[in-house]
Amino acid sequence: MKGRVLLVGCGEIGSRHLQAIASLSQVEEVEIVDPRPEAHALGKERLHEALDRRSEIRYRWIRSLEEAAPSGGLCIIATQASGRSAIVRQAAGLGYRTFLLEKIVTQSVEEYDELLTYSRNHSLSVWVNCKSRAYPFHKQAAERMDPEEPIQFLVAGGNHGLATNGIHIVDLFVHYDRCRRLIPQGSRLDSILHPSKRGKNVYDMSGTLQAVSEKGSFFSLTFARDHQAPPCFMVTSRAYRFLLVQDDRWAYEADASSRWAWRPIPFEGNLLISNMSRRFVSDLLEKGSCELPTLEECFPAHEFLLGEIKTQFRLLTSPTLEHCPVT
Repeated sequence: MKGRVLLVGCGEIGSRHLQAIASLSQVEEVEIVDPRPEAHALGKERLHEALDRRSEIRYRWIRSLEEAAPSGGLCIIATQASGRSAIVRQAAGLGYRTFLLEKIVTQSVEEYDELLTYSRNHSLSVWVNCKSRAYPFHKQAAERMDPEEPIQFLVAGGNHGLATNGIHIVDLFVHYDRCRRLIPQGSRLDSILHPSKRGKNVYDMSGTLQAVSEKGSFFSLTFARDHQAPPCFMVTSRAYRFLLVQDDRWAYEADASSRWAWRPIPFEGNLLISNMSRRFVSDLLEKGSCELPTLEECFPAHEFLLGEIKTQFRLLTSPTLEHCPVT
């Protein structure tokens, strides 16, 4: 049934997706899969908060995928990264062909590559919720960059998680640079495992990630371990540059044609998960595509990030570690 949406995982992020789904005219039924009673309670609470929810939509609250009905228009997977690729396969077995996955998609490059191969072989349409690409500011700024010319992409801030939040920034660099691969350039990660708020046995890191692209663009992301200052962006090309603090919606730009005189520019848009998810889900159900990166487009960011942090995780845990304990 095209109007059915399958939501797997109804925690903090999954329940926000549920709020988005509840407002859409294309949706007839939602199946919410989560084994935790508290997750069902959170989802129902978030539905109650959604003032624009449509009363015609039917909801089924189930504990496992074995209880799910066959086929539907979209499967959203908002579980932790561990086991996410297995859920894709199980939902594909139910007849689902379009997926929206939370990041981090998988906990290893090898698992990601296997999921890519599976999705190609089974003609799946898979999209990753690295939503920063779809911010109006970044869409407009990227258009000011010549895709043939190298850029310098520098970001620094406090301890916001090089894995959990860093993946958004690495993917933004890929979006601006249009690169297919990031070449590591001596990343320096702190010798600390930061406990994650997203669950037990998952962690995050602080420190600096550095890379270059094939055409010579430079990327640097630093999350300091001892403070929480919001990330500050400085992105520069031959003809255009900008400064940005997203959390404060503070932005300035300059270009060669104005002799590099700085001027303020707006940072606009409702960037809440529930609002952006509403647009993505609506587009996927209506058109089969959206502004998010595909699984293939998001691979360079995951390949670089997981490769860099895996080395450090092995130093801090076990030299035989195969999967990064991040989500």
